[in-house]
Amino acid sequence: MRFFGKTFVLGLTLTALLGVSALAGEVIKTLTLNRDVSVNGTVVKKGTYKVKINKETGEMTILNGKEVIARTTVSLTMDERKANGDEIALTQNGDTNVLKSIKFDGSRERFNVVSAQAVPNQ
Repeated sequence: MRFFGKTFVLGLTLTALLGVSALAGEVIKTLTLNRDVSVNGTVVKKGTYKVKINKETGEMTILNGKEVIARTTVSLTMDERKANGDEIALTQNGDTNVLKSIKFDGSRERFNVVSAQAVPNQ
């Protein structure tokens, strides 16, 4: 019985460690945009999307279901305070709102867009 207890605890510990390491590499969140936003030159219409961020490669993907809407590269910075709701920073380029950064509710992690391109002014 003692062997079973040690094995069980070891199994739980390994499961917890593997689960945390798997989650540490990727962030998957739902994000609602209340206006059209340009992400790396692609206009993402207002609506609700799934956002996947690979922390190791810095790739951020915006999906509508399984369809990839936009991809860009992000860098990670840590803020002093946790976000109170999702925070989206935009810059204005003419009439285009360009995504600058995203910080998700309850997190101190800010994902800054590295490869931000806007639609050129005509």
